[in-house]
Amino acid sequence: MVLAAAVLVGGIAGAKVLPAPGTPTEVAALVASSHKIDRVPSDLVPQLTGIATDNAAVWGYWKIKSGCTSTTQCVYGDKTATSVVVLFGDSHAAMWLPAIDWVGRHLDVRVVLLWLAGCPAADVSVLNAGGHTVDTACNAFRKAAIRAIKALKPTLVLTANRTANVVGANGRYVPGSAWQAGLESTLATLLADKLEVAVIGDVPPLANPAAQCLAAYPTAVQQRCSSPNPNPGFHTELKAEEAAAKAKGVPYLNPVPWVCTKVCSPIVGKYATYYDWQHVAATYAAYLSLDWEGALKPLLTG
Repeated sequence: MVLAAAVLVGGIAGAKVLPAPGTPTEVAALVASSHKIDRVPSDLVPQLTGIATDNAAVWGYWKIKSGCTSTTQCVYGDKTATSVVVLFGDSHAAMWLPAIDWVGRHLDVRVVLLWLAGCPAADVSVLNAGGHTVDTACNAFRKAAIRAIKALKPTLVLTANRTANVVGANGRYVPGSAWQAGLESTLATLLADKLEVAVIGDVPPLANPAAQCLAAYPTAVQQRCSSPNPNPGFHTELKAEEAAAKAKGVPYLNPVPWVCTKVCSPIVGKYATYYDWQHVAATYAAYLSLDWEGALKPLLTG
């Protein structure tokens, strides 16, 4: 399937345009030099005023603002293909849709997104958005999503979760051991139906929201707006996720090298990498499409 170099999103005048994907070599070179960027480039993509809304949940093309709770609600890639990839989790699953959608169209694979804001694929109870009671809707969504995935019998299931400062049912951060056990439980349930499963790792959080920090310190990007990798200021489940994947014998797909070196910069090349403090920006995710194709193709054709 031949794709245009850039994709018009929205189909109307003034609509956003996704960049042509960078090659893995190009991405690696830009990331390697990202720690040297101290000044916001004049051709920053998107411009400062557009960073905070550069996410798939806001872009009208993907229409996922309220979440996707059935296997027919949010379908992308090659919508007529018999090979199916399910992207399952919370907003950290949804943030990769620009790249996974591209991969689906390029490899003739249907992409089904199942996500709910603040609701991890890992079998752990979390607090609701108000932060006062257990999110029972999340637990119900997870169970229903897993049933729907089993009925769909996809070629591949990808789980992805937020891992920074996740608050559990007791009002405290979920311990790594509990997170690992919860993700292993979800993976085991999917594997019991002989499904192919892989875990997408998370990216380290920034200390400050990217848009606000870059606007405040346009000539001090590294000093003020970058963060160490890993970021010791946050309780994260990154190691627990990788350990769960290893324990269940499934691939762990690590996108961190496509975003960070020993530091995570809010700018790589001319692209804003995060749209807030924890999510990869939609434009940058799209720029990583060839890296994602390289990671996913062996799982789809092996």
